[in-house]
Amino acid sequence: MSIAPPISETTIAVRPPTGWTWLKFRRWAVRRALALTVLLTLYVLSIGPMWWYWYSGMYVSTSADYWVIAFYEPLRLACQIEWMDSIVTAYIEWWNL
Repeated sequence: MSIAPPISETTIAVRPPTGWTWLKFRRWAVRRALALTVLLTLYVLSIGPMWWYWYSGMYVSTSADYWVIAFYEPLRLACQIEWMDSIVTAYIEWWNL
């Protein structure tokens, strides 16, 4: 004789995970887009104070400041677009008055 009740009496109702609803996905996507926008903006704005480190690494001593060159290479490539170049150049000139 067993003390444990039969299995049919001890079944536990397990709720499946709710998953992604449209509202949850939308919030997630908006947060990620906002974070990406803020990080990209900070990345572009960081070239102002770092200009002379980048310049010395790019044109004076490439071995010492290689990480600066590698970090700002995407921005240098993006500055091949005319309007982007004019904005970044004006911002750098503002920092280097």
